[in-house]
Amino acid sequence: MTTAQLRSAEDLGAIIALVRKRNGLTQRQLAERLGVSQRYVSELELGKPKIADERYFRLLALLGITLFAEVADG
Repeated sequence: MTTAQLRSAEDLGAIIALVRKRNGLTQRQLAERLGVSQRYVSELELGKPKIADERYFRLLALLGITLFAEVADG
């Protein structure tokens, strides 16, 4: 299992691209499954913050990405 610390939209974009490729998907195939354009997927992978709705969570679920957050007390 690979773990990564997300520090920026670029980090998330790189992870999306890596996992998409590991799953054997092209940007166009992923876009079709999400119901968005290939350009949208490309911009996500470049780290352009375009996700502002439930598509973000659909994308993560489709690629099998789970986000975890550790919150310190006090």
